[in-house]
Amino acid sequence: MNDIEKLLAELRGSRPMAKVRLRRRGKVIRSERLMKAWTYHSTELNRNFMENDVFIGASDVYDYVTCNIQADRNRKGLSKDHKKIVMLASSLNWMQIVDQSVLRVHKFTDRRGLLIDDQTNSYLSYEIHASTVEINLHGDHTFVSQWQDKLVNRFEFVNNVIEWIYNSDGASIEVPLRGDRLPYEEMYPWLEGETLAEYYERYTNSDASILLLIGPPGTGKTTFIRGLLQHTKQSAVVTYDPAILAKDFVFAQFIEGDTNVFVIEDADTFLGARRDGNDVMHKFLNVGDGLVTTKNKKLIFSTNLPSIQDVDPALLRPGRCFDIVYFNLLNQKQADELANKLGVEYEKKPSGEYSLAEIFHQQSQSMKKSPRKMGFV
Repeated sequence: MNDIEKLLAELRGSRPMAKVRLRRRGKVIRSERLMKAWTYHSTELNRNFMENDVFIGASDVYDYVTCNIQADRNRKGLSKDHKKIVMLASSLNWMQIVDQSVLRVHKFTDRRGLLIDDQTNSYLSYEIHASTVEINLHGDHTFVSQWQDKLVNRFEFVNNVIEWIYNSDGASIEVPLRGDRLPYEEMYPWLEGETLAEYYERYTNSDASILLLIGPPGTGKTTFIRGLLQHTKQSAVVTYDPAILAKDFVFAQFIEGDTNVFVIEDADTFLGARRDGNDVMHKFLNVGDGLVTTKNKKLIFSTNLPSIQDVDPALLRPGRCFDIVYFNLLNQKQADELANKLGVEYEKKPSGEYSLAEIFHQQSQSMKKSPRKMGFV
């Protein structure tokens, strides 16, 4: 009989519980009911037993198994390492590793399970998501290190994610932020000699929280934000629904949570003056540099508005707003420099003005791949 069968046998067992005297509105009620064999009533435990034993509550079989492993390590006086890894992997690719493993395997569902090393009282837990697998390594230092090395050589690790809040009830999904679509300095002539890394560091280390990016579609605003997140190894919250921003919970979660960057793309309707009926702006102001502001929290707005005259001036106040960056079309000279960087040729236009999307489309064509995707999700 294996561990799971033993547990189920225990769960099926029951025994009469000692009579308990209940008092309700001055009346004493005698009650006798059945309790599972793996539970205890306080009247059955003497003080000595309570002082010399540990009770671990398990919500399901998964908790029961892992709690027993960790309790056994504790009884033996063993230290425990832990490492969490999120990696890009399909269910098929990961389950090939599971099925080939020499460790003891518990598959609790099609998407969740354990690999257990009984010799070292260590285990690997996994949970399969749409495009990622979340791994948690627990136990012996050698076990954790060897598995980490094995996985890093086979899969791409996800260091940061975009949490996309998609309805007003707070439901969200986490989208891995890929590390293969990073920006180049040649994309942003306004840097004027400063590197992207230097700009990102200046913004991250500043006390100001607001960064406003203005420009037409296809000029690299989203790619710029992606580069910031990759450089600083941070995750971000993003939403596109005005109804969500009308709720306080999304701002409360951002202030309280570990994620330090809130991205508002296509923010045209959210940036208008409060006097014109913008009911969301006061929330941005409070989070940005108001009563509920928190150090290191950053708000990044991306907009197609033609002028900052359309933006509530309070948002742009010095100390609150770090910078206003204009993303313009590239002129002929700038387009040539970017094309040389990418090693591509592009079709010249009479206007002499080019979006980044047009240049990168030529790169994608030359590599016989689909056009470079602009946007987070």
